[in-house]
Amino acid sequence: MSSIGYFSAIVKENHKKLIRLDNKLKTLQLQLSKSKNEDYDLERKIFSQEYEIAKISFIVIVFSVMMTESYIYDYAARHLGDSYVKKYFDRLDTLSKWIKIPKLITGKELSRRQLWAPPLQKIIKVRNKITHHKTQDVSIENYQKSLTSSNEVKEIALQSISLLQILADKISEIDPEETPWVQSFLS
Repeated sequence: MSSIGYFSAIVKENHKKLIRLDNKLKTLQLQLSKSKNEDYDLERKIFSQEYEIAKISFIVIVFSVMMTESYIYDYAARHLGDSYVKKYFDRLDTLSKWIKIPKLITGKELSRRQLWAPPLQKIIKVRNKITHHKTQDVSIENYQKSLTSSNEVKEIALQSISLLQILADKISEIDPEETPWVQSFLS
């Protein structure tokens, strides 16, 4: 199995876990809201659940972006040659690769104005926030809170499968011969 296949399996497996954990969290939060007294045990369970959701969300986001980067590079290398791709595309940002590579291969461009571009930009931005932590004068707890406080990370992770499907559909639309590859990895 290629690295893209492993990335895909990791994303899909952890996305399912994330959905289960999020449903369990909602149940716990509902129980807490119905509780008449403070329930420290339930609050502890909720905190633990939120922590697990954050960890799984990080995995889904990081591996989803790794998949999109690996797939578009592989697509280019299979059609244009590895040395050509290394020379002209290796340092290009991921979004630009998704625009330029399909156009070079098929003559058809994936427009930035289509539905795929904003979610891809957002997931890359969140991945960068997760993986390229800037040293600050804050504790690890505050850093984790800054990443998870608005549920942004969880929501982006939950949406990742939709993004991957949109990318698969777009590539299949402009390059029907690529459909088996795309379907095996991105959808």
